[in-house]
Amino acid sequence: MGDDEESRLKAREGSVLDGKWTLERLLGSGGMAAVYMARHRNGARAAVKILHPALARNQEIRERFSREGYAANQVEHPGAVRVLDDDVIADGPDKGTAYIVMELLVDGESLQDRLERGPPMGELEFLRVADGVLEVLDAAHARGVVHRDLKPENLFLVGPPNAADAPQVKILDFGLARLLQNQTITTHGLALGTPSFMSPEQAAGRIAEIDGRTDLFALAATGFRLRAGRRIHEADNPVELVMKMSKVPAPRLATVAPGVSEPFARVIDRALEFRREDRYETAAAMIKDVRLAIKQLEAGMGATQVAKPLRPPPPAARAAMKQREPSAATIDLSDSDIIVARRGEWPQDNESIRIPKNRSVLPWLLLLVVAGIGSKLWGQKAWEVARARWAAVAPPAATASSMPVAQVAPPATSAQPGGTDVPKASQGDAGTGPQVANADRKSGGVTAHSASTPPTPAATRHQTPTRTSPAQILKTKKHRPDGGSP
Repeated sequence: MGDDEESRLKAREGSVLDGKWTLERLLGSGGMAAVYMARHRNGARAAVKILHPALARNQEIRERFSREGYAANQVEHPGAVRVLDDDVIADGPDKGTAYIVMELLVDGESLQDRLERGPPMGELEFLRVADGVLEVLDAAHARGVVHRDLKPENLFLVGPPNAADAPQVKILDFGLARLLQNQTITTHGLALGTPSFMSPEQAAGRIAEIDGRTDLFALAATGFRLRAGRRIHEADNPVELVMKMSKVPAPRLATVAPGVSEPFARVIDRALEFRREDRYETAAAMIKDVRLAIKQLEAGMGATQVAKPLRPPPPAARAAMKQREPSAATIDLSDSDIIVARRGEWPQDNESIRIPKNRSVLPWLLLLVVAGIGSKLWGQKAWEVARARWAAVAPPAATASSMPVAQVAPPATSAQPGGTDVPKASQGDAGTGPQVANADRKSGGVTAHSASTPPTPAATRHQTPTRTSPAQILKTKKHRPDGGSP
């Protein structure tokens, strides 16, 4: 809260609200409203919670704010702060702003203040506080009311500090409570609550799955935090934290707090299970195990360890926090969740799962181009290799140089009367045809010449070379009279 905002809220002190309530003192302010100690004109004392004017223009926020009174009163348990009245400011600078009048809690402190004040809270002390919280939750869940925003700031310890007995616990701020019997005021797919204490189904915005086990998870997240000195998951911003809470299971308490006792770790780990079905089914079931753990610790089963304190920030850091703008309410984060997360030196846990960041697509485009070029080059090389192998396997074509040529002897002449040379057939002429035909078959030629029509030397010399495929060779052999044998 900035100095200007705090000055504006303090300026209301001493003013009379709707002619009934005198605002005596500012008690505190959050992301949604400011709370004042007030006195009614009849002398009754109460706390008045006024919605911030900037949020009063949002109808859904106004309805959710007014619903707090109905949800809290429906619980009907002393541990739920009673709401006495609700109305809208009729005039003045805050005209049209909603407000509610609540039971005033004077003697006591919030669990958050107790953790910051010290001394460190032990396991046994927290389990006793949890016992009181679970009694209220059991009554609320039985009437169909789920709080949805349990955290140390909303748990008020009634009574003087350092009391010997376990303090009475009051649950505050039912503004996000969900009435299971009347679910008209909902926001589908929106994470409502404080990220550090959200159950996986709540962080994922699965509204239909939210039930009493969501509150049990938040209570256990509080115990985890005070015992381990850190949140369940660490993140750089609330949005990343919500994503982790919705996707990454909580680590076992003993892995981040080695000295934790077995009874305390058993209760916390069971309530923090990622699947709802693996958690305690009801608040009553968790109460039984909490009380068993208290008996075991009182009997000395496992040393009662002291939780790590939440140290307030140094003055310089506190001043810097005041200069920050309030966090946006897009996921209904409370300001304290973001600020408290930075209080003290929280150890960083080594998460094995990281939320992926947005990366450039240029490397992928370059990889596709290189892959395309390589594929093209490989294809050309493969084609050349295939052609070379085919050339080696295929039979050679018939050419003039490889085909034997029959030698034709000049015709013999005999002297005839009158000096005329008459051609005389020689014995070799009759055998020329068969020799050429046989040569054609041996050379793999397509045409087999008959013995009666030998090719002429000119035709043999100018025969065009052809390439014959294996299928053609087999076809030729099949149709030969001799069955295709050479």
